Amino acid sequence: MMPRHKEKNKFLHKSLGPKSALLIQNLSKLGLTVFTKKDALNLVNYDENSLNKILHNLVKKGWLRRIEKGKYMLVPMEVDSTEAYTESHYVIASKLVNPYYIGYWSALHFHGLTEQLLNTIFVVSTKRKDGFMYSGVHFKFVKVKADIFFGFVEFKINNVKVNFSDKEKTIVDCLARPEYCGGIQEIVKALWKAREELNYEKIIDYARRMENSAIIKRLGYLLERLDLSNKADFKYLKGAIKKGYSLLDPLLPQKGGFNSEWNLLINVPEEDLMSIKKV
Repeated sequence: MMPRHKEKNKFLHKSLGPKSALLIQNLSKLGLTVFTKKDALNLVNYDENSLNKILHNLVKKGWLRRIEKGKYMLVPMEVDSTEAYTESHYVIASKLVNPYYIGYWSALHFHGLTEQLLNTIFVVSTKRKDGFMYSGVHFKFVKVKADIFFGFVEFKINNVKVNFSDKEKTIVDCLARPEYCGGIQEIVKALWKAREELNYEKIIDYARRMENSAIIKRLGYLLERLDLSNKADFKYLKGAIKKGYSLLDPLLPQKGGFNSEWNLLINVPEEDLMSIKKV
């Protein structure tokens, strides 16, 4: 029996017609597995109305999947159009909003700093966008101010450039919003796992640029307890904290002991936090 992908190639023009076939061929040739309507317009010399009809028919026939308005995923020829197929969710996320980077729990997982895997992709942007579900995965968008939108790098996934927060910014972002990474214990695990890889000058500089005293307090306390910094670092961090107590983990109840050195309410038992060092 002729392989599925060869069969599709052979009857591409016959089954789809020349205009649809040309679009599919150009997308495949360039590796545009996830693309926008604007991308498609740049590939073929069709007017917008004609392209809209072609895209609609290709979705109906199973050659494309619609992610959201104006954004599509090409179903590879190796995959039967009746079968469930999901392109890399990171690649999909890269097409949903601009500017953006993938951060928080998703970046922790991408960098190998957590074993926990959620069915949520966290996308950070200076623009507001409603989250949605696609193929069983929740795309959650976190709007931040322009002055803290920094610290991301490009990685290639399936020949597509995708932005992720670097390891240091991932840690700092998670310290700012522990609810987006599973709580303070996930951050402790990440710090300990990456202890030989992190640039501590960079992580402290990032924390300073965030202008959020709770980050400074949590970072200083954790670095001290994990023996991951030096006295000069502590001197700067302690000089940057503000009055008033912050919760070590805002996801947990407000009970525990107060640490006056870092102005923190330690609402997680220290033996639980430091148990990662015994692993």
